[in-house]
Amino acid sequence: MDPAQHRSLTVSAYERLAGVWGETDDNLFNEALERATVRSMLTTAMLGGRVLDAGCAAGAHSAWLCEAGCEVVAFDLSRAMVTAAVARCGGAAQFVIADLAAPPFVDGAFDGVVCSLALHYLEDIATTLRAFARMVHPDGWVLVTLDHPFGAMAAEPEPAYFSTRLVADTWIKRGVQVTQYFWRRPLGVTIDAFADAGLRIERIGEPRVDEVMRERFGDEADAIDGQPTFIAYLARPAGAP
Repeated sequence: MDPAQHRSLTVSAYERLAGVWGETDDNLFNEALERATVRSMLTTAMLGGRVLDAGCAAGAHSAWLCEAGCEVVAFDLSRAMVTAAVARCGGAAQFVIADLAAPPFVDGAFDGVVCSLALHYLEDIATTLRAFARMVHPDGWVLVTLDHPFGAMAAEPEPAYFSTRLVADTWIKRGVQVTQYFWRRPLGVTIDAFADAGLRIERIGEPRVDEVMRERFGDEADAIDGQPTFIAYLARPAGAP
């Protein structure tokens, strides 16, 4: 699949999902595992500044960052998702339509960047990570979440772990079915991309099912207990203290 076709399919899927995304994203994977991990890794000292939500979808992270006292700028390539995010956040954040492959912001514009489960749509993640590195202050931070490289996908029963490859996953949200395509890459390749971009990984978060999730989500949580799902990288510019 060529990059233009992949980009078009990704945007089309999110355009179709936008009307139901905000009604379905309070779930085990998005809310309980991924977002809770992001929030736990952002300390009080890191919040309150100007933060970019890169690939914001329907604005869940943007809304939380606004509530935490941040000045939020957010973007997504899907116009329908941006519309949903504006409705979710009201006038509390600034939203634009932009491409994650080429974020249109000047150097040092932000104190921090959050990129939630979006970077894996790009084959070339190094260019975007370099953009994140230049867009944050020298003492700023970048928090990226991705599918865990050791996590299994139903459509890839025998993964070729050491290859960088495009894999598919099908979602059904309130009757809307889409197939999305993600780039999977070995852990070392991702870590090298951070380093090559001038970002030093400070912490890694690996969400795990806990008792609260078991009580709320029952068999769904039990089915993935002990399995890797997402991974979160908190990084800072290499020259930061």
